[in-house]
Amino acid sequence: MAKKSPYKKAKEKAWTSFSKYIRTRDCIATTKTLDEGVCVTCGRKFDIKKTHAGHAIDSRCMSILFDEHLVNLQCIGCNIYGNGKYAEYSVWFINKYGLEEWEEKVALKHTMKKYKVFELEEIEQKYKDKLEKLLEKWEKES
Repeated sequence: MAKKSPYKKAKEKAWTSFSKYIRTRDCIATTKTLDEGVCVTCGRKFDIKKTHAGHAIDSRCMSILFDEHLVNLQCIGCNIYGNGKYAEYSVWFINKYGLEEWEEKVALKHTMKKYKVFELEEIEQKYKDKLEKLLEKWEKES
């Protein structure tokens, strides 16, 4: 098996950190707990282990990969088996953020972004720090 490149490793670590932050953020926002959250597309409650950080817009362009508005807690059923449920997701997004922001995000879908390894490392640390602060705040309020 081929070794992963430093870029691929850094991207995976950045995504893991970002995803954990997003799912924890949304669990707290929807259920006030750390272990359950409400899926943005089907509206059902799931154990955090059965959720993903799902994108509202399908794109392989890196410009929207780490977008905190476009990525939210989604159950595995909606994100994987439902292919993202983009129609339902877009309705939710527009209701929350407005049509103008939706159109801006859709335009970003076509913008290519190439991260450097150090940028991905910075993203990883940023979301580790944000998660730590989020958990500290949650503990104080609980």
